[in-house]
Amino acid sequence: MIARSIEVREHTDADTIVAFASESGSAESLSQQLVKMLRSQGAKVLHLPLNQVTSERMTKSRSLFVIASTYGEGDAPDNGRFFIPSIKKTTACYPELCFSILGLGDTSYEHFCGFSYDINTILLERDAQVLAPLVAVDRNDPETIASWFAQLAEAGVIHSDQLSAMEFSDRALVNPQYPLRFKGRRHLNSGSPGAPIYEVTLDVRNQFSWQAGDIVQLHMKGQIREYSIASIPEESELMLLVREQNHPDGTRGLGSGWLCHQATTLDSVDVSIRCNPSFHCSADVEKLILVGNGSGLAGLRAHLKARELSDQHDNWLIFGERSPLFDRHWDDQLIAWYESGHLSYFNRSYSRAESSELASVAGEASVGYVQDVVAENSERLTRWVNAGATILVCGSRDGMAQDLDHQLCTILGGDQVEALTAAGRYRRDVY
Repeated sequence: MIARSIEVREHTDADTIVAFASESGSAESLSQQLVKMLRSQGAKVLHLPLNQVTSERMTKSRSLFVIASTYGEGDAPDNGRFFIPSIKKTTACYPELCFSILGLGDTSYEHFCGFSYDINTILLERDAQVLAPLVAVDRNDPETIASWFAQLAEAGVIHSDQLSAMEFSDRALVNPQYPLRFKGRRHLNSGSPGAPIYEVTLDVRNQFSWQAGDIVQLHMKGQIREYSIASIPEESELMLLVREQNHPDGTRGLGSGWLCHQATTLDSVDVSIRCNPSFHCSADVEKLILVGNGSGLAGLRAHLKARELSDQHDNWLIFGERSPLFDRHWDDQLIAWYESGHLSYFNRSYSRAESSELASVAGEASVGYVQDVVAENSERLTRWVNAGATILVCGSRDGMAQDLDHQLCTILGGDQVEALTAAGRYRRDVY
C-alpha cells in the first residue's frame, strides 16, 4: 500500500476549509471524499489537519467543515488537540464563517463525540454560524454519516446527485484485506512482573507494502484489532510486538489470544494496512528522538530499521519497561545498533528495579520512567530539538505519553511543543 500524503492546496482566494481530526483514519478518509466533491464543483478548498486551522485562516474563510473523531472520555486526536487551545489564545470572532461538524465516536463512552461538541461550542461562542447541525456518529454508522452529507446537499453545499455515488459503509472505510499466514512467535519476557509479551511474525509474501509508522489491522470475528508494525517491507515479514491481554473473567483477548497462544503455522488471518501519516518520519530528518514503553517499542523499531537502511544514524532511543532482568526486548539488536553508532544515545528506564540490577544493561539505564529520563537529560533534549530533531513517541497514552507531554512542555514550553506538532516534528502513535 502506498502511503497517503495530506494534500494542502494553498489558494490565495480559497474560502472553504475541510479539516479532519483523525484517530484511526476514518475521519481523514471521509474528509477526502468531501474535498473531492467540493473540488469537482469548482470550489477552492484547503484540506487540513484540524491543528493547522488557525484563527487567521478562519477569519479569511466563509465555510468550515470539520470531521473529527473523539477517543477515550471526550479527548481529541493528536492532529486536532491544539485547535481549541489556539482559538482560546485569541479574542477573534468569526461572524462571517459558516460551519458544520461531523463527529465520529462510540456511545459506550460517557462523553460520546465530546471533542466534536467542544468544537461546536467554541465556534458558536466566537459568533460563527451553523450551516448544518452537528451530526454525531456511533462507530462509523453509515446511515448517520450519510445523513450529514444529505444535510450539506440540502444546504446547497454539494450537489445531491453526488450522494448516490458515495459509499459510507464500514467496508468503504477499510483498506484492502490480505490473508497472511502465521509464521511464528517468541516469548520475550519470561519471568517479568508484567504481562507476557511476544514477538509475532506473519508471512507477507510480497502481497503489499507499508512504511515505518503504519498500523496492521487484523480482521477477526467481525472485529478489528490494531497493532503497530515493527518491521519494514525489506525484511520480507510483518513483525509485531504483542502484549497478552486478559479480560476480568480470565478469558484471553481476541487478537492477543490468537497471536500469542492459539495460532499455528497452518493458520492465517485477514489483515489490512492502515496508513498512519501522523507517525511517518520525513526522509530528510537528520536527528531523531524515539521515546516509548512496553509494546510501543514496535513502532520505534520500524523507524530505526528504516533509518539503518538509509544510513541515517543520528538517533536517540529512550525506552521504558518494568524489569531490567526480564524486560529487554530485542536486546541483541538494540545493543548492536548502540555499539555500531546507529544509536547515538540509548536510555532505558525500569519502573520496578533495584539500582544493583542495572549493571548488566547496555547504554544508560536508570530506575523510573521515560519522562524521568527526559527530565534528567533536558539539556541534551533541548540541544537536539534546537538542532532540528524530530520526536517520535509510541506506547501507552495514559501515563507515559501524557506525562511525557507535560515534561516536554516544562522543558521546551507549551508554545514550542505546539509549534513542533504543527511542523510535524512531534509525532505520536499512542493507545
